[in-house]
Amino acid sequence: MNPEQKLLKNWTDSSNNYSNLIKTELNCFKKQAWTDIILENAGKNKTMTVLDIGTGPGFFAIIMSQAGHQVTAIDCTEAMLNEARANAKNAGITADFRVSDGQNLEFDNESFDLIISRNVAWTLIDARQAYSEWQRVLKPDGKIIIFDANWNIRLFNEEYMKKYQEDEQEYTRLFGEAPPGYTAEMLDYRKNMPMCRRIRPQWDINTLIELGYTKIYCETDIGDRVYDEKERLINRSTPMFMLVVEK
Repeated sequence: MNPEQKLLKNWTDSSNNYSNLIKTELNCFKKQAWTDIILENAGKNKTMTVLDIGTGPGFFAIIMSQAGHQVTAIDCTEAMLNEARANAKNAGITADFRVSDGQNLEFDNESFDLIISRNVAWTLIDARQAYSEWQRVLKPDGKIIIFDANWNIRLFNEEYMKKYQEDEQEYTRLFGEAPPGYTAEMLDYRKNMPMCRRIRPQWDINTLIELGYTKIYCETDIGDRVYDEKERLINRSTPMFMLVVEK
């Protein structure tokens, strides 16, 4: 399979598992934590048109709709969107869910006040093209908020692998169980994704500057706000970062 086929298969196969994860998030502190961090950085008090790229089972779409905003949510797989629609119905919200490619958007220029994505950019085949497209559909003075991490850099970097293995051992000692791992197929997929080899957010910042963005804010670790105790430990070597980009 080529990288695009592996991408679609990985997220189709994972849709139910990820849906269960976001159901947990919607019923714990994370729902408010994520709502707060997005709205604090969105920079607008009015009702916003929001594009949630790579919505998966719909977590961001749900919390932004519940916060009173008009949400369009896209994903590359119908399986994820089926989960998102069911979760949205259970949450009592309405959003516009569409199958779409985040690297080639179907929307008109300057359509959205806010573009958000979580754990999406690392999956992109051509992130530079995607960031250019996001810029195109963003309104003047609009913002893009990207949440991501160097999730798979340890597969290509011995230093990161050593740090992860140390945290893995401590995790097992403290919690009496091994942390969740990857299947061979999941590892193969990650080894074929070009973004997994890049050191981020440095790569993202450099690329955004090349595309003409001048207002870029980076927070290199937001884990204390959005992770539970287990997540803070196992993700310690690859903390989640936030990029806030203004057009």
